Amino acid sequence: DWFASQGRHDRKGLRSFSVSGRVRSPGTKLAPAGITVRELIDEFCGGMLDGHRFYGYLPGGASGGILPASLGDVPLDFDTLQTHGSFIGSAAVVVLSDKDKAAAAARNLMKFFKDESCGQSTPCRVGTAKALSLMDAKQWNQPLLKELSQVMMDASICGLGQAAPNPALTVMKYFPQEVG
Repeated sequence: DWFASQGRHDRKGLRSFSVSGRVRSPGTKLAPAGITVRELIDEFCGGMLDGHRFYGYLPGGASGGILPASLGDVPLDFDTLQTHGSFIGSAAVVVLSDKDKAAAAARNLMKFFKDESCGQSTPCRVGTAKALSLMDAKQWNQPLLKELSQVMMDASICGLGQAAPNPALTVMKYFPQEVG
């Protein structure tokens, strides 16, 4: 009963979050299930660093997508984030500030996925490299990047290639001003 009473927003229990980025107190936090990122930042991480304003966040590690601060009141849970093209994954939350660029974070993640691809799956091996080259442009070729992302998600044989497009797709959706 005690454990079940710890949740928020119709969730039950506690959950571990690994929080990094522009917060005063990063680290592993044991917080109520269903907590929002804004609540997590304010109540468990000491707020944002001085001089930084909450801009966006990665709710579920490298492949969970990048969401804007305007979605900071969505509970950090499986079913709530999925409707926004994101997922909680490992609950490795990265907090971005107004001094960061979501597009730069997505590029960095795609470089990581390119480097981590085992090379066995052509859609992943070639797709991550092509996506990275498209994302290196000042203006992203969004129709081509979306088409490539769909092929990667549909045809890659493992989760890496299937999830690698998520940061790019969410940046195009929620941070269009950054990618032209």
